[in-house]
Amino acid sequence: MKAEIVSIGNELTSGSVLNTNATFIANELHAIGIEIAEIITVGDDTASIIAALRNVKPMVSFVIVTGGLGPTVDDITTHAAAEALRRKLTLNKQALQAMEEHCKRVGRTMSPHTMRQAYVPSGANIIANPIGTACGFSATRSNTIFFFLPGVPREMMRMFEESVIPLIKKEQPEHALVRTAVLKIFGRTESFCDQALSDLIKQEHEITFAFLPHYPEITIKLTIRGTEKKYLEKKLKAVERKAIHLLGDIVFARDEETLEMVVGNLLRQSGATLALAESCTGGLITHRLTNVPGSSDYLERSLIVYSNKAKKELLKVPASILSSFGAVSERAAAYMARAVKSLSKTTIGLAVTGIAGPAGGTPEKPVGTVFISLAHKRQVTTQRHQCYGDREQIKHITSQYALDGLRKLLIAGGRNSSN
Repeated sequence: MKAEIVSIGNELTSGSVLNTNATFIANELHAIGIEIAEIITVGDDTASIIAALRNVKPMVSFVIVTGGLGPTVDDITTHAAAEALRRKLTLNKQALQAMEEHCKRVGRTMSPHTMRQAYVPSGANIIANPIGTACGFSATRSNTIFFFLPGVPREMMRMFEESVIPLIKKEQPEHALVRTAVLKIFGRTESFCDQALSDLIKQEHEITFAFLPHYPEITIKLTIRGTEKKYLEKKLKAVERKAIHLLGDIVFARDEETLEMVVGNLLRQSGATLALAESCTGGLITHRLTNVPGSSDYLERSLIVYSNKAKKELLKVPASILSSFGAVSERAAAYMARAVKSLSKTTIGLAVTGIAGPAGGTPEKPVGTVFISLAHKRQVTTQRHQCYGDREQIKHITSQYALDGLRKLLIAGGRNSSN
């Protein structure tokens, strides 16, 4: 079965807002075996919305429409939907009651503008909005079901997961199954991954391989469709194992895992503790690690030593190192890692220093030069990386290199301890 996604809003067509709704919907539909035929973005223009809704391809079973259901003058989706479906707008008592109850819960008085949201095309079925005033609705034309949802991502996601997905599943053939596995890659290009997996891709005709870049990572999605659950899961698992073997340690996570989650689990499993000294990343590595619940089990402390003064006062980095080699140097990074480990009495010390730009680079150390040091036991390993992009991208990829280096250190430590 196929679906079309229609995203509505001038903020989308102007580029002011990233269309995360379409990405979310496409991923959710793909996970249950629904193929996306088309994704369309239109502005707040009645004629354009009507055209998009009337020009749906015949083979499309579902159309998911987001945006334009609010109370303001530019929220015209409901009127356009009524025109496109050739139905009258009528006051829906269920929608009105839901809006009244919501306003009461949040201590607001429902205005005439808010009440406009209770008018939907005749014969439409209301889709409850548990966290907002704008109810969604669904309507059928020929063999296509149209779902209209608010554009506010938090509301749309909740309504889509709780109401729309169950309705779509009811329409699917009973034995249509889809299973997916996701591998997350860092440190190599798409072309490298494609070449590494080329023979496997040719051999496994039942599996679809999709390469999806998500800076600075690459996601490889493996998908299999069929009718026998046990066979699909067994086959997918076997191919996933082969892919991981072929790609090696550049695979850092699977499915919904993040790099910081993987690192956190490895730290916890090994009983290791961590202290950080961040310069050019300004606390970004710490931020990512502390996004994981329970990170206090292994993260002891973090120092942002952005200036040379901070490096000298907090980590006692010798002035001779800073003057002779510079704050962005292998010597400075190594000293920082040893010092923060010693100061915190942790298992591991991690330090980063670099030039995030756009100024500050030299021919010897251009913008994007970073040094990452890991102090573990009595050893310190330091790597130099040349990162590219704007300031934000350089900071982000530096945090990625740092966490990935920590991941590899912990895996190698686990192997050594088991020998």
